[in-house]
Amino acid sequence: MASTDTQLPASKKQKMSDSSENPDHLLSKIGGPAALEAAVDIFYEKLVADETLEDFFEGVDMSKLKAHQRKFLTLALTEIPKDVDVPKMMSDSHGRLFKMGLNAKHFDSVAGHLVQTLKGLQVKASLIDEIVAVVAPLRVVFEENSKDFLLTKIGGPQALSAAVDIFYEKLVADEKLAKFFEGIK
Repeated sequence: MASTDTQLPASKKQKMSDSSENPDHLLSKIGGPAALEAAVDIFYEKLVADETLEDFFEGVDMSKLKAHQRKFLTLALTEIPKDVDVPKMMSDSHGRLFKMGLNAKHFDSVAGHLVQTLKGLQVKASLIDEIVAVVAPLRVVFEENSKDFLLTKIGGPQALSAAVDIFYEKLVADEKLAKFFEGIK
Protein backbone atom coordinates (compact mmCIF):
# COMPACT_ATOMS: atom_id res chain seq x y z
CA MET A 1 0.00 0.00 0.00
CA ALA A 2 1.19 3.50 -0.54
CA SER A 3 1.78 6.94 0.81
CA THR A 4 -0.34 9.83 -0.40
CA ASP A 5 1.79 12.43 1.37
CA THR A 6 4.17 13.35 -1.42
CA GLN A 7 1.81 12.89 -4.33
CA LEU A 8 -1.16 15.00 -3.23
CA PRO A 9 -1.28 18.79 -3.10
CA ALA A 10 -2.50 20.40 0.12
CA SER A 11 -5.94 21.15 -1.39
CA LYS A 12 -6.44 17.43 -2.07
CA LYS A 13 -5.34 16.50 1.47
CA GLN A 14 -7.91 18.92 2.90
CA LYS A 15 -10.61 17.48 0.65
CA MET A 16 -9.63 13.99 1.84
CA SER A 17 -10.03 14.85 5.50
CA ASP A 18 -13.35 16.64 4.86
CA SER A 19 -14.75 13.73 2.86
CA SER A 20 -13.96 11.15 5.56
CA GLU A 21 -17.06 12.42 7.38
CA ASN A 22 -19.42 11.83 4.44
CA PRO A 23 -21.83 9.06 5.53
CA ASP A 24 -21.91 7.67 1.98
CA HIS A 25 -18.19 6.91 1.92
CA LEU A 26 -16.80 3.53 2.93
CA LEU A 27 -14.61 5.12 5.57
CA SER A 28 -17.67 6.41 7.43
CA LYS A 29 -19.47 3.09 7.00
CA ILE A 30 -16.64 1.18 8.72
CA GLY A 31 -16.54 3.58 11.67
CA GLY A 32 -14.51 6.56 10.48
CA PRO A 33 -10.89 7.55 11.09
CA ALA A 34 -10.69 5.98 14.57
CA ALA A 35 -11.80 2.59 13.24
CA LEU A 36 -9.35 2.92 10.34
CA GLU A 37 -6.51 3.67 12.74
CA ALA A 38 -7.26 0.54 14.77
CA ALA A 39 -7.61 -1.53 11.60
CA VAL A 40 -4.23 -0.36 10.27
CA ASP A 41 -2.52 -1.27 13.56
CA ILE A 42 -3.96 -4.80 13.49
CA PHE A 43 -3.31 -5.09 9.75
CA TYR A 44 0.39 -4.33 10.18
CA GLU A 45 0.70 -6.79 13.06
CA LYS A 46 -0.47 -9.44 10.59
CA LEU A 47 1.82 -8.23 7.80
CA VAL A 48 5.04 -8.21 9.81
CA ALA A 49 4.20 -11.64 11.27
CA ASP A 50 3.84 -13.13 7.76
CA GLU A 51 7.09 -14.92 6.84
CA THR A 52 6.48 -14.25 3.13
CA LEU A 53 6.35 -10.49 3.78
CA GLU A 54 8.66 -9.88 6.74
CA ASP A 55 11.74 -9.04 4.64
CA PHE A 56 9.95 -6.06 3.11
CA PHE A 57 9.57 -4.47 6.55
CA GLU A 58 13.15 -4.87 7.73
CA GLY A 59 14.53 -1.51 8.85
CA VAL A 60 11.27 0.31 8.06
CA ASP A 61 9.90 3.00 10.38
CA MET A 62 6.57 1.33 11.12
CA SER A 63 4.99 4.45 12.63
CA LYS A 64 5.67 6.37 9.44
CA LEU A 65 4.51 3.46 7.27
CA LYS A 66 1.26 3.11 9.23
CA ALA A 67 0.63 6.85 8.87
CA HIS A 68 1.12 6.56 5.10
CA GLN A 69 -1.21 3.57 4.99
CA ARG A 70 -3.91 5.43 6.92
CA LYS A 71 -3.66 8.31 4.45
CA PHE A 72 -3.82 5.97 1.47
CA LEU A 73 -6.81 4.07 2.84
CA THR A 74 -8.53 7.33 3.71
CA LEU A 75 -8.10 8.33 0.08
CA ALA A 76 -9.21 4.92 -1.21
CA LEU A 77 -12.25 4.70 1.08
CA THR A 78 -13.52 8.23 0.49
CA GLU A 79 -13.10 9.91 -2.86
CA ILE A 80 -10.06 9.59 -5.09
CA PRO A 81 -9.51 12.87 -6.91
CA LYS A 82 -9.78 12.42 -10.67
CA ASP A 83 -6.32 13.87 -11.25
CA VAL A 84 -4.58 11.34 -8.97
CA ASP A 85 -3.03 8.45 -10.89
CA VAL A 86 -3.29 5.77 -8.21
CA PRO A 87 -1.50 3.01 -10.18
CA LYS A 88 1.47 5.34 -10.81
CA MET A 89 1.45 6.41 -7.17
CA MET A 90 1.52 2.74 -6.10
CA SER A 91 4.25 1.90 -8.59
CA ASP A 92 6.42 4.82 -7.50
CA SER A 93 5.95 4.26 -3.78
CA HIS A 94 6.76 0.53 -4.01
CA GLY A 95 9.74 0.78 -6.39
CA ARG A 96 12.31 -0.29 -3.79
CA LEU A 97 10.14 -3.25 -2.85
CA PHE A 98 9.72 -4.38 -6.45
CA LYS A 99 13.51 -4.53 -6.68
CA MET A 100 13.43 -6.81 -3.62
CA GLY A 101 11.01 -9.16 -5.37
CA LEU A 102 7.60 -7.78 -4.37
CA ASN A 103 5.02 -9.25 -6.72
CA ALA A 104 1.36 -10.15 -7.22
CA LYS A 105 1.59 -13.10 -4.81
CA HIS A 106 2.64 -10.68 -2.09
CA PHE A 107 -0.23 -8.38 -3.06
CA ASP A 108 -2.59 -11.34 -2.61
CA SER A 109 -1.16 -12.02 0.85
CA VAL A 110 -1.50 -8.37 1.85
CA ALA A 111 -5.07 -8.24 0.54
CA GLY A 112 -5.87 -11.43 2.46
CA HIS A 113 -4.54 -9.90 5.67
CA LEU A 114 -6.64 -6.80 5.05
CA VAL A 115 -9.77 -8.94 4.64
CA GLN A 116 -8.93 -10.96 7.77
CA THR A 117 -8.34 -7.74 9.72
CA LEU A 118 -11.71 -6.35 8.67
CA LYS A 119 -13.47 -9.63 9.47
CA GLY A 120 -11.79 -9.68 12.88
CA LEU A 121 -13.14 -6.20 13.50
CA GLN A 122 -16.60 -7.45 12.55
CA VAL A 123 -16.95 -5.24 9.49
CA LYS A 124 -19.97 -6.35 7.47
CA ALA A 125 -19.18 -8.74 4.62
CA SER A 126 -20.84 -6.41 2.12
CA LEU A 127 -18.52 -3.56 3.16
CA ILE A 128 -15.47 -5.84 2.98
CA ASP A 129 -16.54 -6.74 -0.56
CA GLU A 130 -16.75 -3.04 -1.44
CA ILE A 131 -13.29 -2.40 0.01
CA VAL A 132 -11.85 -5.36 -1.92
CA ALA A 133 -13.45 -3.95 -5.09
CA VAL A 134 -11.55 -0.70 -4.50
CA VAL A 135 -8.19 -2.34 -3.76
CA ALA A 136 -8.19 -5.41 -6.04
CA PRO A 137 -7.70 -3.51 -9.34
CA LEU A 138 -4.29 -2.40 -8.03
CA ARG A 139 -3.01 -5.99 -8.27
CA VAL A 140 -2.02 -5.31 -11.88
CA VAL A 141 0.54 -2.77 -10.63
CA PHE A 142 2.28 -5.58 -8.76
CA GLU A 143 2.09 -7.90 -11.75
CA GLU A 144 3.55 -5.34 -14.15
CA ASN A 145 6.29 -4.02 -11.87
CA SER A 146 7.65 -7.40 -10.86
CA LYS A 147 7.97 -9.02 -14.29
CA ASP A 148 11.54 -8.17 -15.07
CA PHE A 149 13.28 -8.94 -11.82
CA LEU A 150 15.28 -12.16 -11.66
CA LEU A 151 14.46 -12.56 -7.98
CA THR A 152 10.77 -12.69 -8.88
CA LYS A 153 11.39 -15.12 -11.73
CA ILE A 154 13.11 -17.63 -9.42
CA GLY A 155 10.36 -17.46 -6.81
CA GLY A 156 11.29 -14.57 -4.54
CA PRO A 157 13.51 -14.18 -1.46
CA GLN A 158 12.52 -17.50 0.12
CA ALA A 159 13.37 -19.44 -3.05
CA LEU A 160 16.73 -17.65 -3.23
CA SER A 161 17.45 -18.45 0.41
CA ALA A 162 16.58 -22.12 -0.15
CA ALA A 163 18.79 -22.26 -3.25
CA VAL A 164 21.74 -20.74 -1.37
CA ASP A 165 21.27 -23.24 1.48
CA ILE A 166 21.28 -26.17 -0.96
CA PHE A 167 24.31 -24.74 -2.75
CA TYR A 168 26.31 -24.50 0.48
CA GLU A 169 25.23 -27.97 1.59
CA LYS A 170 26.62 -29.32 -1.68
CA LEU A 171 29.85 -27.35 -1.29
CA VAL A 172 30.43 -28.63 2.21
CA ALA A 173 29.57 -32.20 1.17
CA ASP A 174 32.13 -32.13 -1.68
CA GLU A 175 35.28 -33.90 -0.46
CA LYS A 176 37.53 -31.63 -2.53
CA LEU A 177 36.02 -28.46 -1.08
CA ALA A 178 35.14 -29.52 2.48
CA LYS A 179 38.52 -28.44 3.87
CA PHE A 180 37.71 -24.80 3.01
CA PHE A 181 34.63 -24.94 5.22
CA GLU A 182 36.10 -26.61 8.31
CA GLY A 183 35.02 -24.86 11.48
CA ILE A 184 32.23 -22.96 9.75
CA LYS A 185 28.69 -23.75 10.80
